[in-house]
Amino acid sequence: METLEAKTRVEGVKAKKLRREGWVTGSICGHELEHSLSIQLDANDTKKFLKNHSVGSKLTLKVDGKKHLTLIKSIDFEPGSNKLLDINFMQLVANEKVKAVAEIVFENEDKARGFLSCEIRQIEYKALPKYLVEKVVVDVSQYKVGESLSVGDLDISKNKNVEVLTPADISVLHVLAHSKMKAEVTEEEVGESVEATETSKAS
Repeated sequence: METLEAKTRVEGVKAKKLRREGWVTGSICGHELEHSLSIQLDANDTKKFLKNHSVGSKLTLKVDGKKHLTLIKSIDFEPGSNKLLDINFMQLVANEKVKAVAEIVFENEDKARGFLSCEIRQIEYKALPKYLVEKVVVDVSQYKVGESLSVGDLDISKNKNVEVLTPADISVLHVLAHSKMKAEVTEEEVGESVEATETSKAS
């Protein structure tokens, strides 16, 4: 398991100042803690870590030398600039289930046989810390035009150690023919054009 270094946030120093100095603010919560811990992490180290991890990732957070087994609960970015602002963690307890999300990752999109349509990019679930799932990988090259994949078809839904909370019938992937997609887009554009014309006439 990967480890991130952090330290207790300097009291009284504003978040903007810390960010200018190369820090990312954050917190750790958990019912075994007397109170949530306000922390600061090196911005460069955190960005490198987030290249391969996201919300739902499990890691060891080392704060002032003390290790905490945690889960990333939320990541806040500045709207528009995608600048990392804040990251929040939940402390994990070995014998207690935790609600988390697993990221859906599409592989071989360049080999897709048609246009890919999907409704969700994350699966919500509950599990003990040792059974947490960070990513659900889907090889899209295996699906032909007209084929689809729902939450209930995923391996995570068949894992007896995981309680999936996302409805089983929600579509994860549907492969459409490029010609059909083009027709749907054209029809939509025509509809928008007609609506705009009618609006113009009304005004």
